[in-house]
Amino acid sequence: MYRLLHDVLRGKADSIPNVVAIRHESGIGLTYAQLDALSVRWANYLTELVGDGRRKRPYIAVLAPVGPDSVAAILGLLRAGFAYVPLDDRSPSSRLRSVLEQASIEVLIAHPAMLRDRPELLGYPALREVVLCAQGEVSGATAQEKVLAASTEPPGNRNILSEDPVYVLYTSGSTGVPKGIMHTHRSACAFVEWMQREFQLTSSDVVMSRAPWHFDLSVFDVFNTLAAGGTLVTYDWTRPRHGDERHRAYVDLLTEQQATVLYTTPSTFIALLQRGGLGRRPTHLRQLMYAGEPFPIAALQELRRGCPQARIANIYGPTETNIITCYRVDEQDVAAYDAIPLGREVDDVEIVLVDDAGELCAPGEIGELWCRGTPVTVGYLGMPEQTAKHLVRSPFHTAPAWFWRTGDLAVRDADGILHYRGRRDHMVKVNGFRVELGEVEATAASCTGVEMFTVVAVASDDSQPSVQLHAFYTSPWNPVPAAALREHLADKLPQHMVPLTLRRLDVMPMTSSGKADRTTLTEIVRHG
Repeated sequence: MYRLLHDVLRGKADSIPNVVAIRHESGIGLTYAQLDALSVRWANYLTELVGDGRRKRPYIAVLAPVGPDSVAAILGLLRAGFAYVPLDDRSPSSRLRSVLEQASIEVLIAHPAMLRDRPELLGYPALREVVLCAQGEVSGATAQEKVLAASTEPPGNRNILSEDPVYVLYTSGSTGVPKGIMHTHRSACAFVEWMQREFQLTSSDVVMSRAPWHFDLSVFDVFNTLAAGGTLVTYDWTRPRHGDERHRAYVDLLTEQQATVLYTTPSTFIALLQRGGLGRRPTHLRQLMYAGEPFPIAALQELRRGCPQARIANIYGPTETNIITCYRVDEQDVAAYDAIPLGREVDDVEIVLVDDAGELCAPGEIGELWCRGTPVTVGYLGMPEQTAKHLVRSPFHTAPAWFWRTGDLAVRDADGILHYRGRRDHMVKVNGFRVELGEVEATAASCTGVEMFTVVAVASDDSQPSVQLHAFYTSPWNPVPAAALREHLADKLPQHMVPLTLRRLDVMPMTSSGKADRTTLTEIVRHG
Protein backbone atom coordinates (compact mmCIF):
# COMPACT_ATOMS: atom_id res chain seq x y z
CA MET A 1 0.00 0.00 0.00
CA TYR A 2 1.37 3.40 -0.98
CA ARG A 3 1.24 6.25 1.50
CA LEU A 4 2.60 8.87 -0.87
CA LEU A 5 2.15 9.03 -4.65
CA HIS A 6 5.87 9.11 -5.44
CA ASP A 7 6.31 5.88 -3.45
CA VAL A 8 5.59 4.11 -6.76
CA LEU A 9 9.28 4.65 -7.55
CA ARG A 10 10.46 3.29 -4.20
CA GLY A 11 13.15 0.61 -4.59
CA LYS A 12 12.92 0.48 -8.39
CA ALA A 13 16.42 1.96 -8.90
CA ASP A 14 17.84 -1.02 -6.98
CA SER A 15 15.53 -3.81 -8.12
CA ILE A 16 15.21 -2.98 -11.85
CA PRO A 17 17.83 -0.26 -12.48
CA ASN A 18 18.29 -0.94 -16.19
CA VAL A 19 14.67 -1.40 -17.20
CA VAL A 20 13.40 1.47 -19.36
CA ALA A 21 10.83 3.41 -17.35
CA ILE A 22 9.95 5.98 -20.01
CA ARG A 23 10.61 5.91 -23.73
CA HIS A 24 9.93 9.09 -25.74
CA GLU A 25 9.05 9.18 -29.44
CA SER A 26 12.25 11.16 -30.09
CA GLY A 27 14.33 8.23 -28.87
CA ILE A 28 15.19 9.81 -25.52
CA GLY A 29 14.41 7.58 -22.56
CA LEU A 30 15.16 7.01 -18.90
CA THR A 31 15.80 3.77 -17.05
CA TYR A 32 14.42 3.41 -13.55
CA ALA A 33 17.87 4.20 -12.11
CA GLN A 34 18.17 7.32 -14.26
CA LEU A 35 14.63 8.45 -13.45
CA ASP A 36 15.26 8.03 -9.75
CA ALA A 37 18.54 9.98 -9.91
CA LEU A 38 17.05 12.84 -11.93
CA SER A 39 14.05 13.13 -9.60
CA VAL A 40 16.44 13.35 -6.64
CA ARG A 41 18.28 16.24 -8.33
CA TRP A 42 14.95 18.02 -8.85
CA ALA A 43 13.98 17.47 -5.22
CA ASN A 44 17.25 18.88 -3.96
CA TYR A 45 17.20 21.82 -6.37
CA LEU A 46 13.67 22.85 -5.41
CA THR A 47 14.36 22.37 -1.70
CA GLU A 48 17.36 24.68 -1.92
CA LEU A 49 15.42 27.17 -4.05
CA VAL A 50 12.36 27.45 -1.81
CA GLY A 51 13.80 26.53 1.57
CA ASP A 52 11.23 26.31 4.34
CA GLY A 53 8.62 28.17 2.31
CA ARG A 54 6.79 25.09 1.08
CA ARG A 55 4.23 25.18 3.88
CA LYS A 56 3.09 28.64 2.81
CA ARG A 57 3.62 28.06 -0.91
CA PRO A 58 3.04 24.31 -1.41
CA TYR A 59 2.17 24.46 -5.13
CA ILE A 60 4.49 24.43 -8.14
CA ALA A 61 3.06 24.95 -11.62
CA VAL A 62 4.04 22.75 -14.56
CA LEU A 63 3.73 23.73 -18.23
CA ALA A 64 5.02 20.71 -20.11
CA PRO A 65 3.87 17.65 -22.05
CA VAL A 66 4.14 14.24 -20.44
CA GLY A 67 7.67 13.01 -21.17
CA PRO A 68 10.82 11.75 -19.44
CA ASP A 69 11.92 15.21 -18.28
CA SER A 70 8.55 16.34 -16.92
CA VAL A 71 7.92 13.02 -15.15
CA ALA A 72 11.28 13.34 -13.39
CA ALA A 73 10.51 16.95 -12.46
CA ILE A 74 7.12 16.08 -10.99
CA LEU A 75 8.51 13.12 -9.05
CA GLY A 76 11.19 15.47 -7.73
CA LEU A 77 8.81 18.17 -6.58
CA LEU A 78 6.67 15.52 -4.86
CA ARG A 79 9.74 14.16 -3.07
CA ALA A 80 10.50 17.70 -1.92
CA GLY A 81 7.03 17.99 -0.40
CA PHE A 82 5.31 20.12 -3.04
CA ALA A 83 2.14 19.52 -5.06
CA TYR A 84 1.97 20.08 -8.80
CA VAL A 85 -0.44 22.35 -10.65
CA PRO A 86 -0.42 21.46 -14.36
CA LEU A 87 -1.25 24.24 -16.82
CA ASP A 88 -3.22 23.62 -20.01
CA ASP A 89 -1.09 24.89 -22.88
CA ARG A 90 -4.24 25.38 -24.98
CA SER A 91 -5.84 27.78 -22.51
CA PRO A 92 -5.65 31.55 -23.04
CA SER A 93 -2.85 33.32 -21.17
CA SER A 94 -5.36 35.26 -19.09
CA ARG A 95 -6.70 31.99 -17.73
CA LEU A 96 -3.21 30.66 -16.98
CA ARG A 97 -2.37 33.84 -15.08
CA SER A 98 -5.61 33.40 -13.13
CA VAL A 99 -4.49 29.90 -12.13
CA LEU A 100 -1.05 31.16 -11.09
CA GLU A 101 -2.65 33.83 -8.95
CA GLN A 102 -5.25 31.58 -7.39
CA ALA A 103 -2.69 28.93 -6.42
CA SER A 104 -0.12 31.53 -5.25
CA ILE A 105 2.48 30.10 -7.61
CA GLU A 106 6.07 31.31 -7.21
CA VAL A 107 7.87 28.57 -9.19
CA LEU A 108 6.99 27.38 -12.69
CA ILE A 109 8.56 24.32 -14.31
CA ALA A 110 8.23 24.59 -18.08
CA HIS A 111 9.20 22.86 -21.29
CA PRO A 112 11.09 25.35 -23.47
CA ALA A 113 8.89 24.70 -26.54
CA MET A 114 5.72 25.53 -24.61
CA LEU A 115 7.24 28.47 -22.77
CA ARG A 116 8.36 30.07 -26.03
CA ASP A 117 4.69 30.14 -27.04
CA ARG A 118 3.82 31.88 -23.75
CA PRO A 119 6.59 34.47 -23.17
CA GLU A 120 4.11 36.67 -21.27
CA LEU A 121 4.15 34.18 -18.39
CA LEU A 122 7.76 35.14 -17.69
CA GLY A 123 6.49 38.59 -16.81
CA TYR A 124 4.06 37.36 -14.17
CA PRO A 125 5.23 39.40 -11.15
CA ALA A 126 4.74 36.76 -8.44
CA LEU A 127 7.00 34.18 -10.12
CA ARG A 128 10.32 33.87 -8.35
CA GLU A 129 11.74 31.47 -10.89
CA VAL A 130 10.87 29.70 -14.11
CA VAL A 131 12.90 26.49 -14.54
CA LEU A 132 13.19 24.57 -17.79
CA CYS A 133 12.65 20.81 -17.50
CA ALA A 134 14.26 19.97 -20.86
CA GLN A 135 17.25 21.10 -22.87
CA GLY A 136 16.88 24.46 -24.56
CA GLU A 137 17.13 28.15 -23.87
CA VAL A 138 14.45 30.73 -23.14
CA SER A 139 15.44 34.24 -22.13
CA GLY A 140 14.53 34.86 -18.50
CA ALA A 141 14.23 31.17 -17.58
CA THR A 142 16.66 29.00 -15.62
CA ALA A 143 18.26 26.33 -17.80
CA GLN A 144 17.90 22.63 -17.00
CA GLU A 145 21.66 22.43 -16.48
CA LYS A 146 21.30 24.04 -13.03
CA VAL A 147 19.02 21.22 -11.96
CA LEU A 148 21.44 18.62 -13.37
CA ALA A 149 24.17 20.13 -11.17
CA ALA A 150 22.18 19.58 -7.96
CA SER A 151 23.11 16.97 -5.36
CA THR A 152 22.37 13.29 -5.95
CA GLU A 153 22.04 12.58 -2.24
CA PRO A 154 18.47 11.39 -1.52
CA PRO A 155 16.54 14.12 0.30
CA GLY A 156 15.95 13.61 3.99
CA ASN A 157 12.61 13.31 5.76
CA ARG A 158 10.34 16.10 4.53
CA ASN A 159 7.44 15.32 6.90
CA ILE A 160 5.07 14.69 4.00
CA LEU A 161 1.72 13.28 5.09
CA SER A 162 -0.81 11.27 3.14
CA GLU A 163 -3.32 14.09 3.76
CA ASP A 164 -1.04 16.69 2.12
CA PRO A 165 -1.94 17.98 -1.36
CA VAL A 166 -0.40 16.10 -4.27
CA TYR A 167 -1.89 17.91 -7.29
CA VAL A 168 -4.49 20.52 -8.22
CA LEU A 169 -6.32 20.01 -11.53
CA TYR A 170 -8.20 22.98 -12.91
CA THR A 171 -11.55 22.58 -14.61
CA SER A 172 -11.43 22.70 -18.40
CA GLY A 173 -12.94 25.39 -20.60
CA SER A 174 -11.97 28.90 -21.53
CA THR A 175 -14.76 30.89 -19.88
CA GLY A 176 -15.69 31.60 -16.28
CA VAL A 177 -13.55 31.34 -13.17
CA PRO A 178 -11.35 28.22 -13.15
CA LYS A 179 -11.81 25.88 -10.17
CA GLY A 180 -8.80 24.04 -8.78
CA ILE A 181 -9.69 20.48 -7.73
CA MET A 182 -7.43 19.47 -4.85
CA HIS A 183 -6.35 15.87 -4.37
CA THR A 184 -4.21 14.47 -1.60
CA HIS A 185 -1.62 11.72 -1.66
CA ARG A 186 -4.27 9.57 0.01
CA SER A 187 -6.92 10.03 -2.69
CA ALA A 188 -4.40 9.70 -5.53
CA CYS A 189 -2.91 6.52 -4.08
CA ALA A 190 -6.39 5.04 -3.68
CA PHE A 191 -6.90 5.62 -7.41
CA VAL A 192 -3.57 4.05 -8.39
CA GLU A 193 -4.00 1.05 -6.10
CA TRP A 194 -7.53 0.26 -7.28
CA MET A 195 -6.49 0.51 -10.94
CA GLN A 196 -3.66 -1.91 -10.26
CA ARG A 197 -5.92 -4.42 -8.50
CA GLU A 198 -8.47 -4.25 -11.32
CA PHE A 199 -6.22 -4.25 -14.39
CA GLN A 200 -3.14 -6.09 -13.08
CA LEU A 201 -0.35 -4.25 -14.89
CA THR A 202 2.96 -6.09 -14.91
CA SER A 203 6.56 -5.26 -15.72
CA SER A 204 5.88 -6.58 -19.25
CA ASP A 205 3.24 -3.92 -19.93
CA VAL A 206 3.90 -1.00 -22.24
CA VAL A 207 1.48 1.82 -21.45
CA MET A 208 0.78 4.38 -24.15
CA SER A 209 0.63 7.87 -22.67
CA ARG A 210 -2.20 9.96 -24.06
CA ALA A 211 -3.62 12.33 -21.44
CA PRO A 212 -1.88 15.65 -20.68
CA TRP A 213 -0.86 16.43 -17.11
CA HIS A 214 -3.95 18.58 -16.49
CA PHE A 215 -6.26 15.64 -17.29
CA ASP A 216 -6.61 13.09 -14.48
CA LEU A 217 -6.16 10.10 -16.79
CA SER A 218 -2.46 10.99 -16.81
CA VAL A 219 -2.23 9.80 -13.18
CA PHE A 220 -2.88 6.26 -14.35
CA ASP A 221 -0.57 6.54 -17.36
CA VAL A 222 2.42 7.68 -15.31
CA PHE A 223 2.05 6.36 -11.80
CA ASN A 224 0.46 2.98 -12.52
CA THR A 225 3.15 2.25 -15.10
CA LEU A 226 5.91 3.06 -12.61
CA ALA A 227 4.18 1.12 -9.83
CA ALA A 228 4.14 -1.99 -12.03
CA GLY A 229 7.72 -1.55 -13.22
CA GLY A 230 6.48 -1.26 -16.81
CA THR A 231 7.41 1.12 -19.61
CA LEU A 232 5.60 4.34 -20.45
CA VAL A 233 5.72 5.44 -24.10
CA THR A 234 5.32 9.19 -24.61
CA TYR A 235 4.40 11.02 -27.80
CA ASP A 236 6.18 14.20 -28.91
CA TRP A 237 3.43 16.81 -28.52
CA THR A 238 5.85 19.68 -29.26
CA ARG A 239 6.55 18.50 -32.80
CA PRO A 240 4.47 20.37 -35.41
CA ARG A 241 2.08 18.06 -37.26
CA HIS A 242 -0.91 18.92 -39.38
CA GLY A 243 -4.36 17.44 -39.76
CA ASP A 244 -4.56 13.69 -39.45
CA GLU A 245 -0.77 13.36 -39.36
CA ARG A 246 -0.75 13.57 -35.56
CA HIS A 247 -3.27 10.72 -35.23
CA ARG A 248 -1.41 8.52 -37.73
CA ALA A 249 1.92 9.20 -36.03
CA TYR A 250 0.42 8.34 -32.65
CA VAL A 251 -0.95 5.00 -33.91
CA ASP A 252 2.37 4.27 -35.65
CA LEU A 253 4.20 4.85 -32.36
CA LEU A 254 1.69 2.72 -30.44
CA THR A 255 2.18 -0.11 -32.92
CA GLU A 256 5.97 0.13 -33.18
CA GLN A 257 6.46 0.20 -29.42
CA GLN A 258 4.09 -2.76 -28.97
CA ALA A 259 1.90 -0.90 -26.49
CA THR A 260 -0.34 -3.16 -24.42
CA VAL A 261 -2.51 -0.64 -22.53
CA LEU A 262 -4.31 2.55 -23.61
CA TYR A 263 -6.60 4.72 -21.47
CA THR A 264 -8.33 7.68 -23.10
CA THR A 265 -11.68 9.25 -23.99
CA PRO A 266 -14.21 7.88 -26.51
CA SER A 267 -13.65 10.95 -28.71
CA THR A 268 -9.94 10.18 -28.87
CA PHE A 269 -10.50 6.49 -29.62
CA ILE A 270 -12.82 7.50 -32.45
CA ALA A 271 -10.25 9.92 -33.88
CA LEU A 272 -7.56 7.23 -33.72
CA LEU A 273 -9.84 4.73 -35.45
CA GLN A 274 -11.06 7.00 -38.21
CA ARG A 275 -8.09 9.28 -38.80
CA GLY A 276 -5.16 7.45 -37.27
CA GLY A 277 -5.69 3.98 -38.68
CA LEU A 278 -6.08 2.18 -35.34
CA GLY A 279 -7.32 -1.35 -35.99
CA ARG A 280 -6.16 -1.51 -39.59
CA ARG A 281 -3.14 -3.57 -38.62
CA PRO A 282 -2.46 -5.88 -35.66
CA THR A 283 -1.40 -4.38 -32.32
CA HIS A 284 -0.35 -5.79 -28.96
CA LEU A 285 -3.10 -3.97 -27.07
CA ARG A 286 -4.57 -6.20 -24.36
CA GLN A 287 -6.47 -3.64 -22.28
CA LEU A 288 -8.40 -0.54 -23.36
CA MET A 289 -10.12 1.78 -20.88
CA TYR A 290 -12.23 4.81 -21.60
CA ALA A 291 -13.63 7.63 -19.47
CA GLY A 292 -14.91 11.17 -19.61
CA GLU A 293 -18.02 10.74 -21.76
CA PRO A 294 -20.36 8.04 -23.13
CA PHE A 295 -19.03 5.89 -25.98
CA PRO A 296 -21.38 5.76 -29.00
CA ILE A 297 -22.31 2.11 -29.55
CA ALA A 298 -21.50 2.11 -33.28
CA ALA A 299 -18.02 3.49 -32.62
CA LEU A 300 -17.49 1.06 -29.74
CA GLN A 301 -18.31 -1.81 -32.08
CA GLU A 302 -15.72 -0.46 -34.52
CA LEU A 303 -13.13 -0.40 -31.72
CA ARG A 304 -13.92 -4.01 -30.81
CA ARG A 305 -13.55 -5.08 -34.44
CA GLY A 306 -10.26 -3.20 -34.77
CA CYS A 307 -8.76 -4.52 -31.52
CA PRO A 308 -10.47 -7.92 -31.07
CA GLN A 309 -7.90 -9.24 -28.59
CA ALA A 310 -8.26 -6.32 -26.17
CA ARG A 311 -10.58 -6.16 -23.19
CA ILE A 312 -12.52 -2.91 -22.80
CA ALA A 313 -13.65 -1.17 -19.63
CA ASN A 314 -15.85 1.86 -19.04
CA ILE A 315 -14.47 3.87 -16.12
CA TYR A 316 -16.51 6.62 -14.51
CA GLY A 317 -15.75 9.42 -12.11
CA PRO A 318 -15.59 13.21 -12.35
CA THR A 319 -12.15 14.75 -11.76
CA GLU A 320 -13.34 15.60 -8.26
CA THR A 321 -13.83 11.94 -7.37
CA ASN A 322 -11.20 10.01 -9.33
CA ILE A 323 -12.68 6.61 -10.28
CA ILE A 324 -15.86 5.56 -8.49
CA THR A 325 -17.40 2.96 -10.86
CA CYS A 326 -16.22 0.51 -13.49
CA TYR A 327 -17.94 -1.69 -16.05
CA ARG A 328 -16.28 -4.41 -18.13
CA VAL A 329 -17.67 -4.32 -21.67
CA ASP A 330 -18.26 -7.54 -23.59
CA GLU A 331 -19.77 -8.34 -26.97
CA GLN A 332 -23.23 -8.99 -25.54
CA ASP A 333 -23.27 -5.56 -23.90
CA VAL A 334 -22.51 -3.80 -27.17
CA ALA A 335 -25.41 -5.61 -28.80
CA ALA A 336 -27.86 -5.23 -25.91
CA TYR A 337 -27.46 -1.65 -24.70
CA ASP A 338 -28.17 1.74 -26.22
CA ALA A 339 -25.56 3.08 -23.79
CA ILE A 340 -22.93 1.16 -21.81
CA PRO A 341 -23.63 1.18 -18.04
CA LEU A 342 -21.42 2.93 -15.49
CA GLY A 343 -21.25 -0.33 -13.56
CA ARG A 344 -20.77 -0.82 -9.82
CA GLU A 345 -18.88 1.07 -7.14
CA VAL A 346 -15.15 0.48 -6.80
CA ASP A 347 -13.46 -0.30 -3.47
CA ASP A 348 -13.99 2.09 -0.54
CA VAL A 349 -16.68 4.09 -2.34
CA GLU A 350 -20.35 4.55 -1.50
CA ILE A 351 -22.78 5.95 -4.08
CA VAL A 352 -26.36 7.05 -3.49
CA LEU A 353 -28.84 8.57 -5.91
CA VAL A 354 -30.84 11.49 -4.53
CA ASP A 355 -34.06 12.94 -5.96
CA ASP A 356 -35.08 16.61 -6.13
CA ALA A 357 -36.72 16.34 -2.71
CA GLY A 358 -33.47 15.17 -1.12
CA GLU A 359 -34.67 11.58 -0.67
CA LEU A 360 -32.93 8.38 -1.71
CA CYS A 361 -34.09 7.03 -5.06
CA ALA A 362 -35.61 3.61 -5.43
CA PRO A 363 -34.28 1.29 -8.18
CA GLY A 364 -35.39 2.63 -11.55
CA GLU A 365 -35.67 6.25 -10.37
CA ILE A 366 -33.33 8.92 -11.78
CA GLY A 367 -31.44 11.03 -9.27
CA GLU A 368 -28.26 13.01 -8.74
CA LEU A 369 -25.24 10.84 -8.03
CA TRP A 370 -23.63 11.52 -4.65
CA CYS A 371 -20.49 9.67 -3.60
CA ARG A 372 -18.09 9.42 -0.70
CA GLY A 373 -14.89 7.52 -0.06
CA THR A 374 -11.11 7.59 -0.20
CA PRO A 375 -10.77 8.76 -3.85
CA VAL A 376 -12.85 11.94 -3.38
CA THR A 377 -11.35 15.46 -3.49
CA VAL A 378 -11.04 17.61 -0.38
CA GLY A 379 -12.53 20.52 -2.31
CA TYR A 380 -11.76 23.46 -4.58
CA LEU A 381 -8.62 25.45 -3.86
CA GLY A 382 -9.43 28.83 -2.30
CA MET A 383 -13.18 28.43 -2.95
CA PRO A 384 -14.90 27.42 0.29
CA GLU A 385 -18.34 28.49 -0.95
CA GLN A 386 -18.06 26.39 -4.12
CA THR A 387 -16.75 23.47 -2.08
CA ALA A 388 -19.68 23.75 0.34
CA LYS A 389 -22.14 23.44 -2.57
CA HIS A 390 -20.75 20.04 -3.47
CA LEU A 391 -19.26 18.60 -0.28
CA VAL A 392 -22.33 18.09 1.94
CA ARG A 393 -22.92 16.34 5.23
CA SER A 394 -24.90 13.16 4.74
CA PRO A 395 -28.54 13.31 5.87
CA PHE A 396 -28.62 9.51 5.54
CA HIS A 397 -26.00 8.58 8.17
CA THR A 398 -26.04 8.94 11.96
CA ALA A 399 -22.25 9.11 12.22
CA PRO A 400 -20.57 12.09 10.48
CA ALA A 401 -20.23 11.37 6.75
CA TRP A 402 -19.68 13.68 3.79
CA PHE A 403 -20.88 13.19 0.23
CA TRP A 404 -19.67 14.86 -2.95
CA ARG A 405 -22.55 15.97 -5.17
CA THR A 406 -21.35 15.21 -8.70
CA GLY A 407 -24.09 16.97 -10.68
CA ASP A 408 -24.45 13.81 -12.78
CA LEU A 409 -27.79 12.06 -13.13
CA ALA A 410 -28.00 8.29 -12.97
CA VAL A 411 -30.37 5.40 -12.34
CA ARG A 412 -29.71 2.09 -10.59
CA ASP A 413 -31.37 -0.97 -12.11
CA ALA A 414 -32.81 -3.95 -10.23
CA ASP A 415 -29.40 -5.69 -10.33
CA GLY A 416 -27.65 -2.74 -8.69
CA ILE A 417 -25.92 -1.58 -11.90
CA LEU A 418 -25.66 2.19 -12.36
CA HIS A 419 -26.58 3.83 -15.69
CA TYR A 420 -25.65 7.38 -16.70
CA ARG A 421 -28.48 9.78 -17.52
CA GLY A 422 -26.59 12.99 -18.26
CA ARG A 423 -25.65 16.15 -16.43
CA ARG A 424 -27.97 18.10 -14.16
CA ASP A 425 -26.64 21.29 -15.79
CA HIS A 426 -27.48 19.78 -19.22
CA MET A 427 -31.15 19.72 -18.27
CA VAL A 428 -32.77 22.51 -20.31
CA LYS A 429 -36.25 23.75 -21.18
CA VAL A 430 -37.49 23.63 -24.76
CA ASN A 431 -40.95 25.13 -25.32
CA GLY A 432 -41.71 24.54 -21.66
CA PHE A 433 -40.59 20.89 -21.67
CA ARG A 434 -37.62 19.63 -19.68
CA VAL A 435 -35.02 17.98 -21.93
CA GLU A 436 -31.85 16.14 -20.92
CA LEU A 437 -29.25 16.63 -23.66
CA GLY A 438 -27.66 13.28 -22.86
CA GLU A 439 -30.88 11.46 -23.75
CA VAL A 440 -30.92 13.07 -27.20
CA GLU A 441 -27.25 12.19 -27.72
CA ALA A 442 -27.75 8.58 -26.63
CA THR A 443 -30.69 8.20 -29.02
CA ALA A 444 -28.65 9.56 -31.93
CA ALA A 445 -25.75 7.27 -31.06
CA SER A 446 -28.03 4.26 -31.72
CA CYS A 447 -28.36 5.31 -35.37
CA THR A 448 -26.20 3.09 -37.56
CA GLY A 449 -23.37 5.07 -39.11
CA VAL A 450 -23.27 7.89 -36.55
CA GLU A 451 -19.80 8.21 -35.04
CA MET A 452 -20.08 11.19 -32.65
CA PHE A 453 -23.11 13.29 -31.80
CA THR A 454 -23.18 16.38 -29.60
CA VAL A 455 -26.12 18.64 -28.74
CA VAL A 456 -25.81 22.23 -27.56
CA ALA A 457 -28.64 24.37 -26.20
CA VAL A 458 -28.59 27.99 -27.38
CA ALA A 459 -31.05 30.69 -26.37
CA SER A 460 -32.76 32.33 -29.33
CA ASP A 461 -33.54 35.35 -27.15
CA ASP A 462 -31.61 36.15 -23.98
CA SER A 463 -34.81 37.38 -22.36
CA GLN A 464 -36.48 33.98 -22.70
CA PRO A 465 -35.78 30.91 -20.50
CA SER A 466 -36.40 28.48 -23.36
CA VAL A 467 -33.61 27.37 -25.66
CA GLN A 468 -33.24 25.76 -29.05
CA LEU A 469 -31.34 22.54 -29.62
CA HIS A 470 -28.63 22.34 -32.26
CA ALA A 471 -26.73 19.15 -33.03
CA PHE A 472 -23.41 18.29 -34.67
CA TYR A 473 -22.35 14.83 -35.74
CA THR A 474 -19.70 12.90 -37.62
CA SER A 475 -20.42 9.86 -39.77
CA PRO A 476 -17.30 8.63 -41.58
CA TRP A 477 -17.86 4.87 -41.93
CA ASN A 478 -21.33 4.79 -43.44
CA PRO A 479 -22.29 8.45 -44.03
CA VAL A 480 -25.73 9.30 -42.66
CA PRO A 481 -27.57 12.21 -44.32
CA ALA A 482 -29.04 14.77 -41.92
CA ALA A 483 -32.55 13.95 -43.16
CA ALA A 484 -32.14 10.26 -42.30
CA LEU A 485 -30.79 11.11 -38.85
CA ARG A 486 -33.69 13.48 -38.24
CA GLU A 487 -36.10 10.69 -39.18
CA HIS A 488 -34.34 8.33 -36.75
CA LEU A 489 -34.65 10.87 -33.92
CA ALA A 490 -38.27 11.72 -34.72
CA ASP A 491 -39.08 8.02 -34.61
CA LYS A 492 -37.77 7.67 -31.05
CA LEU A 493 -38.18 11.09 -29.42
CA PRO A 494 -40.99 13.60 -28.92
CA GLN A 495 -40.86 16.54 -31.31
CA HIS A 496 -39.54 19.03 -28.75
CA MET A 497 -36.44 16.84 -28.25
CA VAL A 498 -35.49 16.72 -31.95
CA PRO A 499 -32.78 19.36 -32.59
CA LEU A 500 -33.72 22.35 -34.73
CA THR A 501 -30.57 21.90 -36.82
CA LEU A 502 -28.38 18.89 -37.61
CA ARG A 503 -24.95 19.65 -39.00
CA ARG A 504 -22.54 16.99 -40.18
CA LEU A 505 -18.85 17.70 -39.57
CA ASP A 506 -15.75 16.04 -40.94
CA VAL A 507 -14.09 16.38 -37.52
CA MET A 508 -15.70 17.05 -34.15
CA PRO A 509 -13.83 19.83 -32.29
CA MET A 510 -12.37 18.54 -29.04
CA THR A 511 -11.00 20.05 -25.84
CA SER A 512 -7.42 19.46 -24.73
CA SER A 513 -8.79 16.66 -22.53
CA GLY A 514 -10.13 14.83 -25.59
CA LYS A 515 -13.86 15.51 -25.15
CA ALA A 516 -16.34 17.15 -27.50
CA ASP A 517 -15.85 20.93 -27.28
CA ARG A 518 -19.32 22.29 -26.52
CA THR A 519 -18.04 25.86 -26.19
CA THR A 520 -16.73 25.88 -29.77
CA LEU A 521 -19.91 24.27 -31.08
CA THR A 522 -22.05 26.87 -29.32
CA GLU A 523 -20.01 29.64 -30.93
CA ILE A 524 -20.54 28.03 -34.35
CA VAL A 525 -24.30 28.18 -33.79
CA ARG A 526 -24.18 31.78 -32.62
CA HIS A 527 -21.90 33.11 -35.31
CA GLY A 528 -22.52 30.73 -38.18
